[in-house]
Amino acid sequence: MYTTPLKILQLEKGDYHTLLNGSVGGHKVRMVLDTGASHSCIDKLFVNQMFPDMNLERNDGVNAGIGGTGFEVMIADLPDFRLGRYHQDLFPNTAVIDFAHINNAYRMLHRKPIQMILGNDFCVNHKASIDYDRKLFSFQK
Repeated sequence: MYTTPLKILQLEKGDYHTLLNGSVGGHKVRMVLDTGASHSCIDKLFVNQMFPDMNLERNDGVNAGIGGTGFEVMIADLPDFRLGRYHQDLFPNTAVIDFAHINNAYRMLHRKPIQMILGNDFCVNHKASIDYDRKLFSFQK
């Protein structure tokens, strides 16, 4: 069992995001833990800056999210994913999308940008649980 601390960030009164810190390819990432997101995703700008030679494949499936449908989604295999003591050499089939709208909202609220959303795919596959009282995220390998 792996356990890592989480932070509850109040964006506005009554609006919260649950944050985790990790790394991808040796680069620190701030993640929103989002059990409502069906698929984990990473910011396209972050990928382009940190991994300019990364192979991105176009996803031709149905792309839908809270913000609507029809946005461009690429797929990548992320190297060296770390979350607390947990390490995964390859984090496969990760959606690469433009986080500009998310990070613009964060900036307006004087918050640091995020680079990744850890979605329900990770939570289900790793039998994750969230302890909001103790502010801990636990999961299995």
